[in-house]
Amino acid sequence: MNKTKNIVILGKAIPLQERSKAQMKGVTIGDMLAYSFFDGMYLGVPMLFAEPKGEVASPLNLSVTAGNLTSLFNLPTVFLLASCPAYERQRLIDKNVFFVVSEKYAHLPMLVANERVRRSKTAKSLTPVAQYILLYHLQEESLEGLAARDMEGMMPYTYTSITLGITCLADLGLCEKVAEGSKRKVIHFHKVGKELWKQAQPFLITPVEQRIFCDEFLSDESFPTCGINALAHYTWLNPDPERIIMMSAKQLREMKTSGALVRPNEFDGNVIIEAWKYPLVAKTGEKPQWVDKLSLAISMRDDDDPRVEGEVERLINEMKWKV
Repeated sequence: MNKTKNIVILGKAIPLQERSKAQMKGVTIGDMLAYSFFDGMYLGVPMLFAEPKGEVASPLNLSVTAGNLTSLFNLPTVFLLASCPAYERQRLIDKNVFFVVSEKYAHLPMLVANERVRRSKTAKSLTPVAQYILLYHLQEESLEGLAARDMEGMMPYTYTSITLGITCLADLGLCEKVAEGSKRKVIHFHKVGKELWKQAQPFLITPVEQRIFCDEFLSDESFPTCGINALAHYTWLNPDPERIIMMSAKQLREMKTSGALVRPNEFDGNVIIEAWKYPLVAKTGEKPQWVDKLSLAISMRDDDDPRVEGEVERLINEMKWKV
């Protein structure tokens, strides 16, 4: 006899019924060994719940498994996880993987729920997504009066990630979410331009996750210039002789694996690579040669060279704000 169990989503008990092997026809042996499967319904939507029997797979593998199961049974697949740290939850959300973590967190087809956020202290700094949204608003085009769904095609993030980013901005007092009708909430900024930039100062995070040096960079792929050379492009400074480029942490790992970095190290080299926490701030389809001015200023604000400090200040004073 198949067992039943209850889970709790936002305080509501949801009964689950375990599926028999006969009901799982077409599922790979690997997935049958790795998961227990249950049927359940939340807010009137039937879903397939998969509970890992042992170690939880990577977000990428969970995404692949969910895609296969959803295609096979035509049901949203939701993973039941005993625990999941914040950075892993964000990776799952970015890959649009649905999950329930004990009674604390849920990411489901019909909602984005994070019960703990409402019960704990608000954020103390911007998340990478929230900072991207803010810098896009200040430099590229105004987001005033837009909903998260409106921004989805404007940024390299999912609807869910954008929603969480807006929540972070609102928690820090940099914007508010205003109801527009019964189902739509739009973003509203109380300050504009340089005043909004000043207000954000205590919450900004450096975009640089890692900095690495190498003697040569054997890749034909184009990457934007960052660091002192980008500052030299925007101001009166002279550039350094080294090549200084920005890429994502994932791209850096791929370059290391491919052997594109000749003698990589943490101290010195002809090429300096910065792995950034968020993508290049730019309109969709655009590929600027230089990182955006505000991210550049943030990345260099701890540089104690008086020349750099002066030119960063000039950069901000001469900004042409979009709002």
